[in-house]
Order: sequence, then C-alpha cells, then structure tokens
Amino acid sequence: MIKKLLILYIYSVSTLVQADDLLSIYDQALNSDPNLKAAQLQTELSEAKQAQAGGALLPQASANANISYNNQYTETTGADSYKGERYSVNLTQSLIDVSKVYNWQRASALTDKSEIDFQQAHQVLMYDVVERYFIVLAMQDNLKLIEQETETTEKQLKQIQRQYDKNIVKITDVYELEAKLDSLLAEGIEAETQLDVAKQSLTELTGQPVMQLANLQNNIQFTPLAGNIKSVTEQAQTNSPLIKAQDKEITAGDYDVISQHAKHLPVVDLQLQYYNTDNGFQNRQIPTVDTKIASINVTIPLFAGGATHQRAKEASRQLAISKQIKISLLRSIEKETRDAFLSANASVRRIKASTRAQKTAIKAREAMEKGFTYGVQSIGDVLISQAREFSANRDLLEAKYTYIKNRIRFEKSLGTLSINSLSEINAWLIK
Repeated sequence: MIKKLLILYIYSVSTLVQADDLLSIYDQALNSDPNLKAAQLQTELSEAKQAQAGGALLPQASANANISYNNQYTETTGADSYKGERYSVNLTQSLIDVSKVYNWQRASALTDKSEIDFQQAHQVLMYDVVERYFIVLAMQDNLKLIEQETETTEKQLKQIQRQYDKNIVKITDVYELEAKLDSLLAEGIEAETQLDVAKQSLTELTGQPVMQLANLQNNIQFTPLAGNIKSVTEQAQTNSPLIKAQDKEITAGDYDVISQHAKHLPVVDLQLQYYNTDNGFQNRQIPTVDTKIASINVTIPLFAGGATHQRAKEASRQLAISKQIKISLLRSIEKETRDAFLSANASVRRIKASTRAQKTAIKAREAMEKGFTYGVQSIGDVLISQAREFSANRDLLEAKYTYIKNRIRFEKSLGTLSINSLSEINAWLIK
C-alpha cells in the first residue's frame, strides 16, 4: 500500500512540473519586462506631449468671477459699504504663429518615433529571450556532459584500481585517472556556477525562477539563410526599426529648427472679451457696465537678450548630432547584419562537420577501449579518446545554439523578428 502511494505521489509531482518552452518563457517576459513597459509608457508620454503642442493651436478660453465687499471713506461723503461684482470671459485664438505649428509637427514626429521604439523594444525582448534561453540550455548541456564524463571516469578508476591490485596495470595509470577525475570535479563546480548565472539572467527578463526548460531535438534540419550579403544589408538599412526611429528624430529636429527660427516672426491672435462689473478704479462703486471687445493683437519680437538666437543654434546642432548618429547606426547595422548572416550560414556547415566529428570520435573511443582491453592501448590513449568524444558532443551542441542565436540576430537586424520566428524555433524543442 505504501509503495502504491509513493508511486502515485511521484507521478502527481511529475505531471505538475512541466518544462517551459520558448513561447511560455516569452509570455512571462512579455508580462513582466520593465524595459518593454517603459517603452510603452514613453509612447503614451509622447502622445501627451503631442496633445499639449496641438492644444496650443486651439482656442484658449478663460472665465473670471470676483465678488468683493468694500468699505470706502471719503471726506465729502463719509463712510460707505457696498458689495462689488466683476465678471469676465476671455477667448484667444492664434491666427498666425509659425513656431507653434512646427512645434506641434515636431511633437507628432517624436510620437511616431516612440511607437517605432516600442516595436524595437518588442524585438529586443524576443532576441534576449531566445539568447538567454539557449544559453541556459548550453550551460545545462555542458554540466551534463561533465557529469557523464565524471561518472565514466569514476567507473574506470574503480576498474583500474582493481587491476592495479592484481598487478595488471601500473600505478601511473591510477594516478592519471585520479588527476582527470579531480579536474572534472573542478570543472563541474564551475559549470554549476555558470548554469546558475545563466538562469538568473533569464529570470531577469521573466521575473520568475527558471525551473525546467524544454531541450532541443536531435533531428533538426538546419538550413542556410537565403539571399546575398549586399541585398540583405541594404534591406536591413532600409527596414531596421532603429533607422526608422532615427529618421523620425531627424524629422523632429528639422521641425524644431524651423520652430525656433520662427520665434523671430510676428504672432497674430484674435481675442474676444466680455466684461460685466460695477467696480471702477480702486474698486469704486460705479453703475454696472457691460463691455464687449473683439480685437486682433499683433506681437512683434524685437530682442530677448539673444536667447531666441541661441535656442535656434541649439536646435540646429542637435539636428546635426542626430544625422551623425544615423550614419553610425547605418554602419553598425551593416556590420551586424553581415556578421549574423555569415555566422548563421557558417554554423550550418559547422553542424555538419561536428556531426561527422562526433561519429568519428565515438568510433575512435570504442576502438581505444577495445584496444585497452587487449592491452594494445594505454589508459592515457583511452582518456584522450573519451575527451575527444565529449568535446565533439559539446562542439555539436554549441554549433546548433550558435546557429539559432545568429538566425534570430539576423532577423532582428532586418526588422522582421516576430512571434512567428519564435514559434518556428519553439517547434524544434522537445515537447
């Protein structure tokens, strides 16, 4: 009965602890990544600033009401107390104000830039999730390979010790295995630390501890990226969200320069006013007066201590900086795209070569172990062949992870990274 309950408990726990795949990790990051939320808030902030700039072009209305209790004394009439009332309504509409118009267009361009930045933040998050996800898998595989090699070495050490006790092998063979085992134990400690760091890096995105991740399948057909260097770099420089966002910043800079220069121009406002009051100068009581005023006000800036000129100069220099940043971005994107494209395609060839090397290493290790059994090979030869096999396994896994990383990096450079990209890679994981 106890045995049945134990089996039932183990089964229930195993069904609850399910491996997270790439999409589930991305969903966690999507809901908790502070950088993405900050980018969304920045978009809303830019929209609010655009509305403020647009509001300056609309009618500005205000109303005022004043009720006063006055106590007045004159030598001729003596003391007099009375209540005074004053009401007014003021409406102002800009007719000509070039600076306000271009300031609104500048705010509109910055809003467009914030929306593009938000899209870019999505792509950066996708890339970070993929990169950190597979770094965790790589560290897990590295630790697993070290543990397997350690277990194999421990078994060999016990076997060699028995053979030494029977005077079949030399003491140097025992020392060689003990040295390798000590080295593997040290590597295992380092590998555990690296795995913990990799998991924490993924937790930084999701806000949740990493429990168990779905591993990569073994029978994936990795295909080279299509296209040629020239066409893909041109496409990246045209479609990259970074370039589009920088173009919007340059557009906003153009509008800012015009807006600052326009502050030297006259401003024309239409003003409508209505007054109703029974208070005169110094709140003297007078008969109720109704006043309606319609006026056009023309304001001509003459001199502001050079501040207007300096603000225009500041805007032009900021525009020049934005243009230089675009040049730097274009070069950086070209380099990033070329590197990701070539590295991904090189990884395909490396995967094929590593697969062949793995098979060869397995055959060599089996031959060495058989040779050692018959006394033809030394224990050192066996250890070298085993190390080559583990190294070949590690190289194959690293090549696969490198391909995935560079493929995602390539799509991010092109601006085409999407949830479909993650779904395709997610299909490569063991369900």
